[in-house]
Amino acid sequence: MKKYHRLLLIIVSAISLILFLIYRHEYNRLHYVLEVFNFFGQPCNFSDLQTSDYTLKQYDWGPQPMWQEIDNGYVYSAFLTGKIEVKAIALPLDAKKVPRNCYLWFEDKKKPLTGKFTFSKMLNTNLSSLTPYFFYCTAPTIDNSPYAVSFTYKPKKESEMKKILLVDIQITNHKTPNINTTICVSPTTFSKKKIVEFFSFHRLVGVESFIFYTKDIPYRLSKLLMNLSKRLDAHVAFLPWNFPKNDIDVAQSIIEYDCLFRTYGRSRFIITLNLNEYLVPTTSYTIKELLNDLENQVHRLSLPVQKFCINNVSNNKPLALQNYDVIRDINHNDVRFIYKNVEDNNFNTNTVDKTRASVHKYVKCGVYSQTTTDYSMQKFSIDFTRSTLVQLLIHNQL
Repeated sequence: MKKYHRLLLIIVSAISLILFLIYRHEYNRLHYVLEVFNFFGQPCNFSDLQTSDYTLKQYDWGPQPMWQEIDNGYVYSAFLTGKIEVKAIALPLDAKKVPRNCYLWFEDKKKPLTGKFTFSKMLNTNLSSLTPYFFYCTAPTIDNSPYAVSFTYKPKKESEMKKILLVDIQITNHKTPNINTTICVSPTTFSKKKIVEFFSFHRLVGVESFIFYTKDIPYRLSKLLMNLSKRLDAHVAFLPWNFPKNDIDVAQSIIEYDCLFRTYGRSRFIITLNLNEYLVPTTSYTIKELLNDLENQVHRLSLPVQKFCINNVSNNKPLALQNYDVIRDINHNDVRFIYKNVEDNNFNTNTVDKTRASVHKYVKCGVYSQTTTDYSMQKFSIDFTRSTLVQLLIHNQL
């Protein structure tokens, strides 16, 4: 008789477990449906957001930059730093043949005004044979500000000059920034999963502004993110990146400086990351506590980069919640900087210990890599997985 009781108990337990799993599955489905319904307020057709004839207005980061070829090199972007002071990001192909002339264009004049040209090398970029430069163009004080600048090695006709439109950052000098934190994202091989998970996680930890430097993101996806950004309480911008060379380190330095200048006076803090890098606070749930260190005399924080091995890739969970093995490499000293966006170029730097915060970088590892484990990402598991865009991605609705 006891055998039958045990068998009955086993059967009841098995049925209870099955019913519990079914209930949990249905609960998660209902939670997802209610969350999306609550997010949009009404049923939403995502294809409409992708094919709409309109995009929601976005935060204005100035004219779209683009690598333009000039004499013996290229110029990406230019910034009006004073009434008649221009600073441009450039890549000369020959250091002996940098431009000698610069010209400032004004809206009310047909001909440009000849300026005084100077240049300097970009700091901390002795990384390869390519050396980015800053080009400067100044002129005597006049009533109006220029809207574009041109650089030439030899004098040219006005019709042959390439105009680089200016991002006016002088007007923001005395304004209080209305954005707290901006992440600038370096270009990388396109992956919808990477973009959605990167955006969702950093929105979760308190980042509200994103600038993606892009070369192959489908317009359908960028348009969808822009149209959803207001509902997600975020600013999203996509800037073209047609870099004429293949040097990743040089590109990273250029993007970091473009990001610093473009966000100057508009965003209080900025950091430049790749799509496979996550800014992870360890001792808190958001980055607010970390950024408090930048409120005083510190101008930037140095964050250690930890390399995590990609061992598992499932479409049902964010990549960062599947991989916890960290490479043990004493020679790996990469860092990323969070900047307090101020005019002073003499950065006072504080180093952050990885027990407080670090950048998690997800990479393919060698077979014999020595690893340890770091589960600091697990505390974000529920909210990260249930975030709206991640749920839409898991359910193949993006």
